[in-house]
Amino acid sequence: MKIRGREVTPFFISVIAAIAVTVTAIIFAVSCNGGKINFKASFYFVCYAVADNSVSAGSISTAVTNYGGAGYVIEYDNKFYVTVSCYYEKTDAYSVCESLKKRQLDCEVLEVITGDYRLETPSSGNSAQLYLNNLNVLYSLSTLAYECANAIDRGDYGQTQVLGVISNVENGLKSLLNSNPDNCFSPSVRALIGDCGAIKDGYIYSKDLRRLQIAIADAIINAKLY
Repeated sequence: MKIRGREVTPFFISVIAAIAVTVTAIIFAVSCNGGKINFKASFYFVCYAVADNSVSAGSISTAVTNYGGAGYVIEYDNKFYVTVSCYYEKTDAYSVCESLKKRQLDCEVLEVITGDYRLETPSSGNSAQLYLNNLNVLYSLSTLAYECANAIDRGDYGQTQVLGVISNVENGLKSLLNSNPDNCFSPSVRALIGDCGAIKDGYIYSKDLRRLQIAIADAIINAKLY
């Protein structure tokens, strides 16, 4: 198969698995100040390509997924990025990116560091502290999916353990939904719960957990609070 005119062979899994770092979920220092919330988190996405629109990104995404990458498309700063994997340390992301470049793949690292989230309606009945808790829980669930993907690549987890992790992520999301029955987080949390259900339908690969990890990260990065 060709991507951007180049012949490629299945290699994503072996390259991504080279960075199998265990992440400890961190409850970040956060604060509320008037009409904004500060939540600090860093994500380093290894991306195969940047596309002009979601249609072209989708076609590249399928190719990336077929070769073991996440293939999740992130829209950030009005651009569409086809992700291979995501890391929480810059050095890990750049190490994987360089490995892919040596195999003639046109990759880059998208660095996203969150900060202030503006509350569009500070006077709403929704608690700013609830939103901070949501972001922290989502971050923790993203690292849980990341650790599981690494464990699959190392051969430490079989399907039973993987299903247990996905159930834990799904239950965490359901708890969030119960706490946020009808606010700005509800649509993304419902979508993520659906993603968990879809993953469990069939054999589960590390790329499935990486896709889930990045989908959760996407919900954090692109959260619009009101």
